Amino acid sequence: MILALETATSACSAALFGDDGQLLDEVVSLDGPAHSQRLLGGVHAVLLGAGTTIDAVDTVVVSLGPGMFTGLRIGVATARALAQALDLRLAGVPTLEALAGALAAGERGASAPYLVALIDGRRGEVFAACFRRAADGVALEPEVELAVVAADDLVGFLSRWPGAVVGGDGAVLYADRLPPVVVHDLTVAVPTAAMIGRTWLAGTPRALEGPAAVLPVYGRRPDAKRRAGSGAPS
Repeated sequence: MILALETATSACSAALFGDDGQLLDEVVSLDGPAHSQRLLGGVHAVLLGAGTTIDAVDTVVVSLGPGMFTGLRIGVATARALAQALDLRLAGVPTLEALAGALAAGERGASAPYLVALIDGRRGEVFAACFRRAADGVALEPEVELAVVAADDLVGFLSRWPGAVVGGDGAVLYADRLPPVVVHDLTVAVPTAAMIGRTWLAGTPRALEGPAAVLPVYGRRPDAKRRAGSGAPS
């Protein structure tokens, strides 16, 4: 079984998938942050909900960020501790890609040329990524994998991808700054553990494995180039 953890925003969630990739249970708490108090409780809840124990888990997948410093640190540390203590396979997935995948799977994103994920970066900024579908129509390929965009520059940044479907808590927070050329999918408001697990199961090439690689991506320099206008599609 696969245990997925997500703590990049004020939301906190855990999800459990069967070996066949079926989502067995998920717990999402929006009353945050307090991730240290809620994450292991969520793990216990999904195991209980699926009628199993931690001994049945062979893989733990965690959201890598970008996002909140404390939340990411707790999520990644918890995943690493579980993997070490229980000899589990450890993997990490970029949070923005998981959000984009959820947008792509939605009704509005089904035919969208671009999927743009926005996560609140505090300081009047958002962490942003833009993806397009690959030639197979399923896999996502990055136009911009990670950028830090000032809220005041969102119109200019997003206007470069007309017809894009946009989501995430950054889109909710700055809904009044989204240009009319994009579509806001309100059903994808925060990243969740189920999104993380599905992205891992889909075989994203941007997943990382092992304790040396599974580390938080906080999104500030040097992880991302602060930008407002570059990265436009050709």
